[in-house]
Amino acid sequence: MQPLLPLKHTPPPPREGVLLRPDLQALLPETRLHPLTLVVAPAGYGKTTLLSQWAQDLSRTGTAVCWLTLDSSERAPSLFLAYLIRSFQTHFPQLGADAWRVLHSAANIDKDWPMVAGALCSDLQRTLVTATFLVLDDLHLILDSAVISQILGYILRAAPPTLHIIMASRRALTFAPLPRLRAEGRLLELTQSELNLSADEARQVLSAQGVELSDQELELLLTRTEGWALSVQLAARALASQSKERRGDFLQTLSGGQEQLLNYLASEVLHELPPEVLEFLRLASIPAYFDAGLLTQVLQNDNIDYLLRRSQALGLPILPLDEQGQRLRFHPLWRELLQRGLPTMLDEAALAALNTRFGQVLEARGDLEAALDHYTNAGAINDLARALREHAWPLLQSPRRDTIRRWLESLPSEMRQHDPDLLHIWGMSQVTAEPNRALDAIERAADLYNEQGRADRELRALSDLATLLFWQHRQNQFVAVCVRAVRVANHVRDAWSRGAMLTCVTAILYSKGRYTAALRIAPRATAQPLSPTWRWLLSIIVATIDVQLGRPTAALASIDAALQLPQVDQDDRLRQNLLRQRAMALYEQGQTAEALALALSSHRYLADYYATGVTGFSAAQLALMLALQGRVDEATTYVAQARAVFHQLDALPALAGLQVIEVYGQFMRGQTDRARVAVSSVLRRLQEAEGPAPDLRLWLLLSLVLGESGEHQRALALAQETAQQMRQAGYRLFLAEAELYSAYLAGQLKDEATRQAALQRGWQIVQEEQAEYLPMLPEGAIKDVAQAALRSNIATAVVGVVLRRQMPEHAMDLLIGLLNDPQPTVRAVAAELLGDLGAVSAYSALRALLKDRNAAVRQSAENALGRLVYRPPYTLRIRTLGSFSLSRGDQEVRDRDWRSSKARQLFQLLITERGRALPRDRVLDALWPEMDQEPAANNLRVTVNRLSKALEPDRPDGAPPSFILQQGDTYSFNIACDHYLDSVDFSTAVAEGQQAERRGQRSAAIAAYRRAISLYGGPYLPDNLYEDWTVVERERLAMLFNDAAIRLGTLLLDEGAAHEVIGLAWRVLETDRAHEDAYRLLMRAHATLGERSSALRIYERCVAVLREELGVEPLPETVALYNSLREMR
Repeated sequence: MQPLLPLKHTPPPPREGVLLRPDLQALLPETRLHPLTLVVAPAGYGKTTLLSQWAQDLSRTGTAVCWLTLDSSERAPSLFLAYLIRSFQTHFPQLGADAWRVLHSAANIDKDWPMVAGALCSDLQRTLVTATFLVLDDLHLILDSAVISQILGYILRAAPPTLHIIMASRRALTFAPLPRLRAEGRLLELTQSELNLSADEARQVLSAQGVELSDQELELLLTRTEGWALSVQLAARALASQSKERRGDFLQTLSGGQEQLLNYLASEVLHELPPEVLEFLRLASIPAYFDAGLLTQVLQNDNIDYLLRRSQALGLPILPLDEQGQRLRFHPLWRELLQRGLPTMLDEAALAALNTRFGQVLEARGDLEAALDHYTNAGAINDLARALREHAWPLLQSPRRDTIRRWLESLPSEMRQHDPDLLHIWGMSQVTAEPNRALDAIERAADLYNEQGRADRELRALSDLATLLFWQHRQNQFVAVCVRAVRVANHVRDAWSRGAMLTCVTAILYSKGRYTAALRIAPRATAQPLSPTWRWLLSIIVATIDVQLGRPTAALASIDAALQLPQVDQDDRLRQNLLRQRAMALYEQGQTAEALALALSSHRYLADYYATGVTGFSAAQLALMLALQGRVDEATTYVAQARAVFHQLDALPALAGLQVIEVYGQFMRGQTDRARVAVSSVLRRLQEAEGPAPDLRLWLLLSLVLGESGEHQRALALAQETAQQMRQAGYRLFLAEAELYSAYLAGQLKDEATRQAALQRGWQIVQEEQAEYLPMLPEGAIKDVAQAALRSNIATAVVGVVLRRQMPEHAMDLLIGLLNDPQPTVRAVAAELLGDLGAVSAYSALRALLKDRNAAVRQSAENALGRLVYRPPYTLRIRTLGSFSLSRGDQEVRDRDWRSSKARQLFQLLITERGRALPRDRVLDALWPEMDQEPAANNLRVTVNRLSKALEPDRPDGAPPSFILQQGDTYSFNIACDHYLDSVDFSTAVAEGQQAERRGQRSAAIAAYRRAISLYGGPYLPDNLYEDWTVVERERLAMLFNDAAIRLGTLLLDEGAAHEVIGLAWRVLETDRAHEDAYRLLMRAHATLGERSSALRIYERCVAVLREELGVEPLPETVALYNSLREMR
């Protein structure tokens, strides 16, 4: 069953014999020149037909057309946004993924819609590099929603200039920013007067029915109908049954407003229809859409195919909805008129029976919403309830969740409250908007399932209940639900219930602080079949335990597996909870920048989704990470956020944990005495509040405060107690840190026996866990215990890895110092580690070691020297056309990697001037034109360093840069390095096309030009449009593109590919409105297609633009082409 209807994204195909209107078709080029086109007229004026023809012609030119047909059910903003995202995804499948997840998870879309629209517009800005159209048909049906008007206004303001929007409506549109667009001349409007049929067009409609009128009669018809297409069509059908002598009298009778006129004409047409056809049409008007199979099943009439063909042959307004013309609908006004006659054919019971049959057939086909409409119209409450029970669940995972809730609330309250399935579905439909009401409903459903002996359904309700309670951090209720689920699962005793039971046992053990026991049970649960809800709950619990114990690799494996679950991908609440834990795991691995960015992003989303619970723990986690990074002021902000939430929850352990972070913050600010004095009282509160599952990382943090404040004895006692409890609880990475800090403190106290034992235990754990980063230890302590381990030959390889990863700027000095150690084994290890470090600046020290008295040391030095040559293992991939991006192989250099916009600008300057060495003064003038030379030169040194880090983050100290060359006071991009630059590839393709064309190799020229066009995503470095140093290259590439597009268009026109030519010419005009060659190419292409009026209108546009922008008249060849087209007949 489709949660969203795919036909809404498909333009209605043109009907056979549909009226072609060249004058309206000729307006299509104008839509490319305006961000918004409005087509506003009453029903029956051919708006949808015109838009469908425009969409067809645009698609033929290679232009992406995203279509959305709206109806009144999309008044719900969530459903409108869902369809809007899907309409873009018909052409750009990856676009809108973030917006979709946010949409699914937002608690109140009436308030939270900017989050969805913002995510969507960000994707549009990145993705739409060439002209793209969005067509919104029947917009009047949803504009009662003020929120949707706001959404549309937001998109009009935030959409990229490459997006052109066409809206069709029966009512005038007034929402902002339409008045501003109108005043600025950026709005193209077609109204009823432009859509009125002309005399020639009316003759075509009449001719299709075999009717001929005199000029006077035709003028009378157009006067009485005001050129209204639908009324002219019905009049033609009525006139076809009149004798020629009576046609004049018939036309005289046409009068009144549109509704009166339509009623009169329809009654005339209906009166002339054979009775069996009229009966068929009225019955077929009951559903919103139909096909022969649907009508045959419901009406149980074997003549449906014949009646359908006969009705279409009579020229009645039956519109196709798919390319095959099998799914059909009536024009809305025609359907309304047909339905008015139903009470004369059927009594209420018969009509209700038909609606019920339509509902049953549509339900069987998977169109639940249409089925529910029919059940409602029939008053078939039991069928409505049954259909919701059987089919609503998948729609709860889609933006139709609110629609399902409204259907449920349309049922009698008594029915819903005593039906556990309906109550369960109703509760789940409110999980985001009303979580407390959802809890009550799902708990009541679980109780009803229990009373009815439906243990499997009770277990499902308990899984949903457990997840909600976990989110809200209602620990006691969560445990109680898990205990109940275990009891229920023991009654069912199948594989699914065993999985649920083991998941609940894992959760209970986790809640009691028995982490290692929980981790032993979890794999057994994973081996059983699990519902998505239980699987997510198991994953988040296991990840939370692994993160707290310092098992980041295991945590990431569990999290990444859960992120692949379809339900998690669809529900951003589930996803962001996992990403929050992923951030902490990455932090523990030393990926601090990525971890903090992910934690901040996740927290922003979670704060929008939740008012309490998860938000507090997310803020507390963020505060801890920021404090450990020394960003104390930022950490304080998140401590305040977390405290507000924890006070509401009365979460005493969490509040005590915040006090630890605050004490650490005091120490980091230099308030050493104040922090040291506070440690005892804070530790006591922590121990009193935490119960059976203390977060021992916080104990270690307090030990660090004492130790770094000089109280080594107290700190050692606390660190040893922390290590002992960590060992019992199953901690790993943080246990290693507690042991190593104990070793450091013992060294300060000259307790060598304690120091050696703790060193051995700590580095052993680091080695077993293959850890590369010690996230909590101070730098001085790491240096001390690393040096001590190397001198004692303890886990030397892993010590080298930690030094290289955690403190590369200090590791080289430490290791060079050890080259003079009296022990040969220490000197040999230090030499090997310098080689691993790639420390080129250690080259001379290692060369000196080649004369060492010890052969093993000499061999180690030789080995290290052989590893000091550095070459980046990736290709630098640079995109400059349409947008700027840079990748090291497959890894994109993100904004935070640059560390400043000037580093990115310096790189862009150097690639723009590639092949040339730029003097320092030229660089300073380009990047800091208003700054004095000395501070500008200092900025340049910092910026060059940041650029080098962005391009080669793993380049060893002392190794020469591979991509940026600095010789004296000059800077350049190394064109001999391993790199790909799209602008160079584009220029090469154009040159290949020109060369092939000169040689007369048409096929090769077309292939090369097409490749060049595909490479040109837009202007060169568009984020630097106003920088002088980009102008020449941008103009050169734009001129190359224009020349290649015109040359390709000329070749393709000779091949008969006129539609592709039109697309190419418009791409040229998007970059240069006054490009006369492009206008001529357009005129020739439209003329080839027989669209003379379009060609002539394009000439008029060309003349206007040339006069406005250049103050010149068209060239003689353009005028000659125009004259030849004007004389065509």
